[in-house]
Amino acid sequence: MSKIETHINRLFRDIPDSKRKEEIMLEISQDLSDKVADLVLQGQTEDEAIQKTIEDFGDIDDIEEELVGSAQLIENKNIGLSLAFSIWGGVIITALFIFINLYYTPESIWFVYPVFAVIWWPMSMFFYWYQRKSGQSIAFPYSVAAFVLIVGLLLFINFYYTPHTIWFIYPVFAVVWWPIATYFNQLSQRYRKDDFLE
Repeated sequence: MSKIETHINRLFRDIPDSKRKEEIMLEISQDLSDKVADLVLQGQTEDEAIQKTIEDFGDIDDIEEELVGSAQLIENKNIGLSLAFSIWGGVIITALFIFINLYYTPESIWFVYPVFAVIWWPMSMFFYWYQRKSGQSIAFPYSVAAFVLIVGLLLFINFYYTPHTIWFIYPVFAVVWWPIATYFNQLSQRYRKDDFLE
């Protein structure tokens, strides 16, 4: 690998890979190699020509900003498509379980259990998409949503199978510590950050 290619690879190493990145690297490599050849024809040694070419080229801040921005747009688009796919997939799978349950065993409601598992897919994708879009932590809102989902399942089990005995509050007591712990953990991190800035 030539010194020009090594220098270009070092400049572009932190930029996400893409077809556009490869095209720009190839174009710059060709341009710089041509300039080195011209300088050599003008009487400079190859090392002198390479050094001058690299110095004259400078940095790639503008190119890096363009490529990183494009990569982020593509990634956000892919995450959005994954979110939409998870929502539609969750809806279709849920509809299938409901149909099977009500058509074959209408005397017993059991579709709630597989649907409980399926719904975590679009829910997790939504919070991941929101985190990437907003740049904010999703730990607390995700734990709250999960808490609500789990409590819903416990309520169904309690009132569907043993409506005369209220027992769901006991496992709920254990589950509620998840969002509480997450909230206070984020609060402590915020205070530490504020103290550091002061």
